[in-house]
Amino acid sequence: MSVQDYTTPEPPLWRRVWSAPEQEISSAGFGGELLVAGLRLLTFVVLLFFPLRELLLQKKAGSDVLALLTAATVGLGLALALYSATNRHWGRAWIGFASSLLDVSLVSAVLTISLILGRPHEATNNLAVFPVYLLAIAATSLRYDARICLLSGALAVSQYLAVVLYADWRWNLNSAAFAPYLYGQFHWSTQLWRMAQLLGATVLATTLVVRSRELRLLSTRDRFTGLLNRAVFGEQLEREIAFARREDGRFAVAMIDIDHFKKFNDTYGHAGGDEALQSVAKTLRESCRATDVVARYGGEEFALVLPGVMSGRATDLLERIRRVLAVKPIHLPNRAKPVSLTVSVGVALWPDDGQNAAEILQCADQRLYQAKSQGRDRVVGPAPGRHRTPAQRAADAEEDQTVSMTPVVPPE
Repeated sequence: MSVQDYTTPEPPLWRRVWSAPEQEISSAGFGGELLVAGLRLLTFVVLLFFPLRELLLQKKAGSDVLALLTAATVGLGLALALYSATNRHWGRAWIGFASSLLDVSLVSAVLTISLILGRPHEATNNLAVFPVYLLAIAATSLRYDARICLLSGALAVSQYLAVVLYADWRWNLNSAAFAPYLYGQFHWSTQLWRMAQLLGATVLATTLVVRSRELRLLSTRDRFTGLLNRAVFGEQLEREIAFARREDGRFAVAMIDIDHFKKFNDTYGHAGGDEALQSVAKTLRESCRATDVVARYGGEEFALVLPGVMSGRATDLLERIRRVLAVKPIHLPNRAKPVSLTVSVGVALWPDDGQNAAEILQCADQRLYQAKSQGRDRVVGPAPGRHRTPAQRAADAEEDQTVSMTPVVPPE
């Protein structure tokens, strides 16, 4: 889902539900994924303790202990792999789906083991295992992605239904042979009620996610332009710095200011100034990649974080955007001819121009003022090749193709 334009009507409900979360919400959801990954790993460590304890006490393992030991060992291996991948920030686009669907499937696997051991009532009437389905569905709301909630809920219902149908087909569950069974008799009304509970938990989790996303957008977005606000920009910059340090990455930060905006306001009125701000915001939004951070920093000033972009590539990209803005017509109310404006841009690079957020922002701001003092309508970045090793300069050259594919809005 693209950045929501707050000047357009609210999208339909189905689009609000079945859409990827916005970038800053996705980052928050990944934080929830880290929490779930840690809890999942801890849970399987605890589960593995019980069959190991029984194995040590009994000296000879029965089928129950071996089945539980096998399930706990496999689950622990998968949980460890997911925890490692999440901690390294791998697969941010899909790991929430994979881990949520795995959690549901692990519950179904435990019930399936009961069927394999010839205990259908334990699979269909188990009051200890079934509630874990509800916990797994509830945990999906921590990912802030309604699609994960819906898919996990649908998978839970379909897998549990498959377990129940197989048990009912394979055994006569209410025969005298099962009468003394500890888990009670089998009733389809009870099974349907359980599946209704799964559906209810899915709807509730989905509703919570949609509402949480809407509320978070209100608190993280500049309502006038639809861009991120200054506070969230700072959070995203800190996250990018942490990621770059961990992965030996690089990125660029740009500060953009509309030239002579006060004069523009005085000439065309506040309505014209508002139209200019929205036009610049729209161009920045559409000219940047989905992974870029685009924010209204304050007043007529905007800020960008460009992950994976370094050296002259950042300056080249901002120069292209500057040229587009300079020729893009801005249609003002009650004015026959469109007008245009220019911007000044300052660019700083991580880690060459600063070791923390304050330093790199200060460097970008200083270059912005340098651009203004040199006559405005220009981009000022680091000197070409400064602080770059031969290997890094070679990486710059390889990046040309990637940056050249970045979409830039053509003039209207």
